[in-house]
Amino acid sequence: MTLPQFVLPLNLQRNSNRMKNRILQGKNPMKTLLITLTVLLCSYPLNAQPQKIEVGQVQFTDVTKGAGFIISHGYTGSVSEPELAAGGVAAGDYDQDGFPDLFLVRGDIGGNLLYRNRGDGTFEEVAEEANVASGSVQGCGPVFVDYDGDTHLDLFVGGIDGTAPRLYRNRGDLTFENVTLNSGLVFHPAAQTFSTAFGDYDIDGDLDFFAAHWSTRATQSEHLWRNNGGVNFTNVSDATGIAPSYPFLGDYSFTPNFADINNDGFPDILVVGDFGTSKVFLNQRDLTFRDISDSTIDDENGMGAAIGDYDGDGDLDWFVSSIYDPDGIAEGNWGVTGNRLYRNTGNGIFEDKTEESGLRHGFWGWGSTFADLNNDGHLDLFHVNGFGVDPGDAAAQFIQDPTRLFLGNGDGTFRESARICGIRDPGQGRGVVAFDYDRDGDLDLFIANNGQTPRLYRNDSIHRNRFLRIRLLGRSLNTEGIGARITVTHQGRSQMRELRAGSNYVSQNPAVAHFGVGRAHRVNEVKVRWLDTMETTLHHVYTNQLLTIRHPSR
Repeated sequence: MTLPQFVLPLNLQRNSNRMKNRILQGKNPMKTLLITLTVLLCSYPLNAQPQKIEVGQVQFTDVTKGAGFIISHGYTGSVSEPELAAGGVAAGDYDQDGFPDLFLVRGDIGGNLLYRNRGDGTFEEVAEEANVASGSVQGCGPVFVDYDGDTHLDLFVGGIDGTAPRLYRNRGDLTFENVTLNSGLVFHPAAQTFSTAFGDYDIDGDLDFFAAHWSTRATQSEHLWRNNGGVNFTNVSDATGIAPSYPFLGDYSFTPNFADINNDGFPDILVVGDFGTSKVFLNQRDLTFRDISDSTIDDENGMGAAIGDYDGDGDLDWFVSSIYDPDGIAEGNWGVTGNRLYRNTGNGIFEDKTEESGLRHGFWGWGSTFADLNNDGHLDLFHVNGFGVDPGDAAAQFIQDPTRLFLGNGDGTFRESARICGIRDPGQGRGVVAFDYDRDGDLDLFIANNGQTPRLYRNDSIHRNRFLRIRLLGRSLNTEGIGARITVTHQGRSQMRELRAGSNYVSQNPAVAHFGVGRAHRVNEVKVRWLDTMETTLHHVYTNQLLTIRHPSR
């Protein structure tokens, strides 16, 4: 008897980590199979019927110290403006043990940090052993991505204030090698590389990338880079039509993402930019892009981004974090009108639904993410905040801005709930990760603070809602299936996720799709539309599991 190849035999129910570790670490294949089948049969009764969604109580617990995060981010000497905005964290399973790991940049007070997830709720720091510490460097906006298609997650790290971006190749033995020299990545010395996103814009099977360069100094357009078959990269910003949107002295890009906004199967590019420079680039399907940004895209100081289908209509919407000044007066060079929620009308044209949604007031927002934090089937939104150092400067009112958690009501509106959920953190937040680090079935939150210790908040929500997590094994060099769409349908209602190796702002979620499904013990259908237009459809899929789906050609 064999299990279907697309099911990874892991029970992920709450409070079952001991059983999960036995399954993962078992040496006897038959014993492992018997344990797995026993868990599956106990967890998923065959006569279970779909039940009503329960909202339940959302609650987070700060477990930073207990998990092993005690080292701070920071700088020596006076702090520059780019340093105030920098930082970041990437999440991904670089060692392939089934638990997501974290890479953090540290400023210039010490080497970068690689935290390996032990699988018991704690992390160990292994950057030196893995060859990614790089001494005292000004790293920013890291991304885990398999750029060479060998199934091992590699690592890209941006840089500010003279630090050039670096590319590390995962050797597959828990170590990395710095391959920047032969990667083709040569950036202007004045470029500040804050955030980076990877996607296959030319549909050739490998992952290209877009880099954002917020800078007040003269730079040249080095935004879109084409992957040359997993060997190296070529700057194609001019050839693809990206460069004209970024004049020589006007590049304030912060957060890029690849996203198919018009549902034509080709990844477009959404770029959040400061000082009214957010951009929408539509893929023309001929290796070029067209800037279709219009007056609707009017965020004044766009910094962070979240991409997701918040209204459940089958297309991708775009949240942009910005600055909300409660007194309505800009004491500095910033806007005052807050965040933006751009609703996709279905053809890649956005409309502003900020006011109706209740998402405008976010203080000084940075990293942002859509995530179903209570598994009720509706996307929630979380973003971090804060800016300023000197209590006497104009931005002093934003120094201790709390994080913002907006729970989705399921009708296109949100309610702010950070205080009652135990996650009203006043730190200088920059990056954020939504990930299930303890694999108990709900999404936890990690915050990368600027000049401070990071924070890990464990999701301890009290409800009986269930989940379905899905990861893909793609074909060719795109081994994580980046750009593929996953749709889960149950009782006539669909949820859609598009897998990304993108940016929340100097931060990255793992490339795993998480669906809250309420009380349903199984869903009617799971459909994957791969980037090459092939489809995979599964019926009557049990919930409370991590499902691994392979591309049909693998």
